[in-house]
Amino acid sequence: MKNLWPKLIVAGSVLTCVIGGAASTTVGASSNPATTLTEETNVGQIFTNNFNPADSQSVSTQMATNGLSYEPLIMFNPLKTNASTPWLASSESVSPTGLSVTFVISAKAKWSNGAPITARDVANEFNALSNNASLDVFGVPSLARPATVSGNSVTLTYPTPEFSNEQAIGSVLIFPFAGDPGIPSSALITSGTQNLSASQVIGSGPYVPASYSSQLISYKYNPHWSLTPKPYVQTVNIPYYATNQAATEALIAHQLDWAGNDIPQVTRTYIAMDPSHDHFYYPPGSTVTLWFNVSPSAPDGRTDCLGDPNFRKAISMAINRSQLSSIGETGYEQPATSSSGLTPLQSAYLGSFANNLNTKGASASTVKSFLQQAGYAIDSRGYFAVSTKAASTATGLAAKTECSFSIQDPVAYSDYTEDMQLISSQLKADHVNVSAVGVSTGQWNSNISTRNFDAIIRWGAGGSNPYSQFENWLDDPANTSGSTDFGDYVNPVAQAALIKLAASQVGTAAFQTNVNTLSGIMTNDVPEAPLLYGADWDVYSTLRFTGWVTPKDPYGYPGPGGNTIALVVTHLTKA
Repeated sequence: MKNLWPKLIVAGSVLTCVIGGAASTTVGASSNPATTLTEETNVGQIFTNNFNPADSQSVSTQMATNGLSYEPLIMFNPLKTNASTPWLASSESVSPTGLSVTFVISAKAKWSNGAPITARDVANEFNALSNNASLDVFGVPSLARPATVSGNSVTLTYPTPEFSNEQAIGSVLIFPFAGDPGIPSSALITSGTQNLSASQVIGSGPYVPASYSSQLISYKYNPHWSLTPKPYVQTVNIPYYATNQAATEALIAHQLDWAGNDIPQVTRTYIAMDPSHDHFYYPPGSTVTLWFNVSPSAPDGRTDCLGDPNFRKAISMAINRSQLSSIGETGYEQPATSSSGLTPLQSAYLGSFANNLNTKGASASTVKSFLQQAGYAIDSRGYFAVSTKAASTATGLAAKTECSFSIQDPVAYSDYTEDMQLISSQLKADHVNVSAVGVSTGQWNSNISTRNFDAIIRWGAGGSNPYSQFENWLDDPANTSGSTDFGDYVNPVAQAALIKLAASQVGTAAFQTNVNTLSGIMTNDVPEAPLLYGADWDVYSTLRFTGWVTPKDPYGYPGPGGNTIALVVTHLTKA
């Protein structure tokens, strides 16, 4: 049981508008040919010449451009239930038992050097992912036996039914592995730490890196691409922006065509500048949570008290989610209303967990009473501390240890910075000692990977199937090489329920039973505290291009921050 949806890189990023500051680069859409799209997915991310799609720290992963060069078998639409577009595979079928999945590979699929993409190539990749967990950035389950090939079909067989993993398996990006004919060794993906330069990329997608510098990455059209008609967009430019202000100015000046950001007061600061061409679309796509690190590697593990589910529950009770929504997210992300963490798109599965969160937070007296009953008392400094044997056992901390932890997020993500400051202020008013720590974007990603944090605010997996959310939050990190469950929460009951959920057909009584079990774990153990229904940030201009994902035509993930980016780019036409 592993991750359903690829992680979105800029789900928490926000742009603040300060007119008059100097942009960090002058390269933009207005200075390029008509067929060049200029987009931005992440600010403050240092550009390095590493385009390895299996490396979570590569520039192509951090800037969410892997999907330009490496394509999934099927494009699934996170905005609609059971909606998909055949891509490298013309079809995906799950056996009646759920134990096997078969793909028919399109005869039109080719690598960027012209070699055909075959069922054998796909089998090689899934075999490699199954045998080397460090390569499995998609979190797909391990195979029961090597993939089998028959003509242009590849069949993957699993030890347990994988009904809920159908989308995860179909969403795997296809890139070259050992054994793929016609691919030079320099382009093969061999590990998650391998450096793959721009010139080494041989992809399965419509664009490949054309040039790289510390200020600009440029992708060019792959002439061997034939899954769609030749796209109007021939070049995709990704400039480096050091600050939110510089990126905001670029949007307003039409130097950027597309960005994946929350702009505060977007109608006033962006839309009003050119209402005929400037647009935004922020549909709720995942759940933003306060993610607790319960592993020994937490920096403040000797004081944070986060090992106690009751302490984590008190934290969740105290948070004023309405304030985070209105101030931190300027109204564009609504407060979470269910302790299960399930999104509005997944509301059919909420059951008794619907609307059970007080979005304005519990009163200080309620929080105080709850923590006192759990074994905590306010110390001489005015903060809660461990005071009973029960609390000492639950936290692993000595009596009189003052509970203290930090929330860590990138300073470049201004909304998350605002959110963590608000949470810190709210909790301190309730006698819980919490600090807000801002770090660079790159350091934050690295710290998540190494579990070097106490708590973070982070987006979730999204999708229409609750399995995707729960797997991302609860799956034992040992199963996914750390690519899920960043807080290292381990619960055998959750593991058993995840296996049963994956094996259950959506909509059945068994499926709902396991959803209820996992919702109960989220509610009572609180490995993550749901905060907001995270938006799929999408800011775009129709000055030069049309064909964008819109509320009237939600054909795919709307922003540039996902692995289905090629679906949108190849859909664009001249305005």
